[in-house]
Amino acid sequence: NARLSREGGVEIVVADTGIGIRAKDVPKVLQPFGQVADSHRRGHEGTGLGLPICDSLIRLHGGEFDIESEVGIGTTVTVRFPRERSVEQASAGVSGIAAGAR
Repeated sequence: NARLSREGGVEIVVADTGIGIRAKDVPKVLQPFGQVADSHRRGHEGTGLGLPICDSLIRLHGGEFDIESEVGIGTTVTVRFPRERSVEQASAGVSGIAAGAR
């Protein structure tokens, strides 16, 4: 789901009904190669780089990356980009995600 925020930025929400993440483990999964179960007990594959890369790229653009999760229920990730990264920048002549959606 993608929408304009009240501040004029772009907000993207992605949710799943997967295994979930305990609140105390969220900082760990945001670290490169951080995983909360060892490879012998995990029922899924992955290197532990997806979330840290997304978090870093979003923050480089001045955005926010939030994770809400409950074990056995799923995870919701919300990404927020500030208005200056999402609205046409007339001075730079660059169009963003929500150009013209004022």
